[in-house]
Amino acid sequence: MEKLTDRKRSEIKGRLEGIFGPENVTDKVHDLFPYSYDATECEPHMPDFVVLPEYVDQVVAVVKLASESGVPLVPYISGNNIGGLTIPERGGIVVDFSKRMNRILHVHESHMYAILEPGVTFGQLKKHLDDHHPGLRYSYPFAPPFSGAVGNAMLSGMNNMSCAHGSMGDWINGVEVVLHDGTVARVGSCFLGKEFRPDNWHSRYPMPDLLGMFVNWQGMTGIVTKCAVQLWPRRPIETAYVGIAYGFETTAELMRELGRAEVIDDISAVSVEVAKMSVGIPTPIKIPEEPDFALLVPVSALTRKHLEAKYEIIQDVFAKVNRKHGNKTFITKFDTFASLVGEGVRAFYDLPGVVTPLVEYSGLTWFGSYAPPEHLGTLFEKANAIFHKYNFPAFVYSKIMKSGHYGIFRSIIRYKKDSEEDRAHRAMEEFFDLGVEHGCIPYKAPVWMCERLKEHIDPNWLELFKRVKGLMDPKGILNPGRWGV
Repeated sequence: MEKLTDRKRSEIKGRLEGIFGPENVTDKVHDLFPYSYDATECEPHMPDFVVLPEYVDQVVAVVKLASESGVPLVPYISGNNIGGLTIPERGGIVVDFSKRMNRILHVHESHMYAILEPGVTFGQLKKHLDDHHPGLRYSYPFAPPFSGAVGNAMLSGMNNMSCAHGSMGDWINGVEVVLHDGTVARVGSCFLGKEFRPDNWHSRYPMPDLLGMFVNWQGMTGIVTKCAVQLWPRRPIETAYVGIAYGFETTAELMRELGRAEVIDDISAVSVEVAKMSVGIPTPIKIPEEPDFALLVPVSALTRKHLEAKYEIIQDVFAKVNRKHGNKTFITKFDTFASLVGEGVRAFYDLPGVVTPLVEYSGLTWFGSYAPPEHLGTLFEKANAIFHKYNFPAFVYSKIMKSGHYGIFRSIIRYKKDSEEDRAHRAMEEFFDLGVEHGCIPYKAPVWMCERLKEHIDPNWLELFKRVKGLMDPKGILNPGRWGV
């Protein structure tokens, strides 16, 4: 976008104030600055305005204004993403949904879904369900309670029921979205009827599934104003176990076998250094005698006998892996593990929660990816070498998703922005190369990573991508700069 003249800036500001009210529009530098960067090494860019919508009509009006004036729009929720996804690459208007457009519009008990506005947080949703719908549950990632639930779903985030039910993108029944010209469209079973109804958001099939034009597009094709997410029955018994594993391939095989057993809600593996961070060791070093990974395994059950049957199967999996690899895995109850190492580890189980090791440094970056499960052992081993090469504590986080159909592989670096940013970025480039070599698909990929990814992907896919972007955003106003378009 060309730099706004003083006259043009004044004109746009006046129109924005007419839409949102003067108190919900700002162009003051001290207000804009927090929206210009995030925790990562991604290059900062200042917006020209920040607005706080409350109603869909206001979103329609600002989209029409942006289309008419050619000013970019960047949707923003809580700013907790990792990947620079809300940094306004080309300036423009940041639309901050977190302050006023944050209502839980409806929870349908029998159909088990919740209709959310984009500013609803995980903590808000959990409290609402606990207070008003205790028989239903959503699931939560390793993110603070003030993180946005809709943004996570629209970006196909993982969660603490991912092994059983897949990514949060799979949990979306439908959306209401404002298109580039201000048209409001409903996608999913909610397309029935001329007006919004809270009772018909139960599925996204069997009509043509247009939701793919918005999920994982980082706000490049439309601005979501409502999202229906699936809920699940809350089982009477919810507990967790902790596994300890020696060896990278042993850990990977244990994860794959547990996923395929179809008795657990989720499984999360972290390098042992992360377990040390959780009990207050800021820069842990693994000693040779220590295990390589700790695994958190949440399990839910209908009855005590149901739980006992599941635990017996879990123990059989550990025994099977031990027979093959030589007694290199162990399992215990989570409460027992917490009593031994410290209550700080509960942040990894009592979600949503602030996982302190992720937020105690000024910088945080990752190579996050969806990965082929068969390559996890190799990824663990080679990532460990990269961490040591760049002198960062090993921080690998991994999952098995949807009973083993795919996995999560993340290499995470906490760093000091004032002195370690260049070293952290060079390490991220090596993690990217490692991941792509083994079939990993980057998750929440920042601009620099997308540019490098273009070297590896099918050019016809990229051409189709550009065609869809051009169709959905012909004037290039919707979060421009992502994926180089």
